[in-house]
Amino acid sequence: MQRALFGLMACILLLGFRTVNEPENLLQCRKAFVYKSEKFALNETIELCADTAGIPLRYKAEINMPVCDDTLCSNVVLLFYWDLAGHYAGFDTIPGKPLSKFDHQKFAAEDYQKMDQILKDRNSMLRILQKEDLIDKTVKIKATTVDAVTGATPATIKKAVVEGAVYSSFTLWHFVNGTIRNELAAYTMSHYSDTIMKVLLESRNYETQLFALRQMNDADFRKHAPLILSMLGSSSPLINAYIIAKLPLPFSNQEINEKFISRFPELDDYSKSIFINRIIGEDGLAPSLLPLMTSQIEHLDKKQLDLISASCRKYGLPGYLELFDKMKLE
Repeated sequence: MQRALFGLMACILLLGFRTVNEPENLLQCRKAFVYKSEKFALNETIELCADTAGIPLRYKAEINMPVCDDTLCSNVVLLFYWDLAGHYAGFDTIPGKPLSKFDHQKFAAEDYQKMDQILKDRNSMLRILQKEDLIDKTVKIKATTVDAVTGATPATIKKAVVEGAVYSSFTLWHFVNGTIRNELAAYTMSHYSDTIMKVLLESRNYETQLFALRQMNDADFRKHAPLILSMLGSSSPLINAYIIAKLPLPFSNQEINEKFISRFPELDDYSKSIFINRIIGEDGLAPSLLPLMTSQIEHLDKKQLDLISASCRKYGLPGYLELFDKMKLE
């Protein structure tokens, strides 16, 4: 076991640790802009990276950053990545420059993994903490490699930080989730295109999807309808509800209307409610879309069926009342 752990650490030291999936050598990166920050003592080049077809995928920056005010922790040197909406996407270590903790102890593999999870948590308690909240000064810990003493990590924040790397956790979280996000998003918007929109919509990050959806007008929704409809039921309830509310229904293409209705079973309960209320709540939608709901009767609960039946009666849709009445009796 010890030999295996030693081998893993040796690999991390020599080859580095990665939290991104795409091989870096398949991306072509160019300078986008220079990010300057007095708060983080940074003046670094941000690169925009594209695939071999020239499609932009993400931002990259090599950062050399001080994370504490004493000699107990080294500068952090990492490659950071953000998606095109400015959301943190991962990091790589620089070969030969591993991260270290209190008293210059090297990160273990699980420390790197936890750091990545911390940085991805936009709702981390770190967002409301100050630097002085990170250390319990009533409990002293003496370093062994340098002549210095620090406080212990308060129990209340241990889950929000890498043990022994409190300042690194705090500083890096505020860096990757701070004002740099706005600058990255602004640069994306200054070069916005259908290609970038598609990359954003295909993201696994629902906040990134929402970033793209908020840029779309009715014409965009019509143009990208197949992709937008494929997202229904496969993304978060927030995205489902947003799409249902914003789609320019009904579409002139009946097949697209049918595709929209067919996504109903894939939705969460909240989105199903938004879905039905959208159809029955607008005079211009009910006559064209309600008849298509007959294909979804088996997926309707009694309350939903009652709502649709009442709407069918309201609009006098022939041929469907009997079918709904029959379903209610079964």
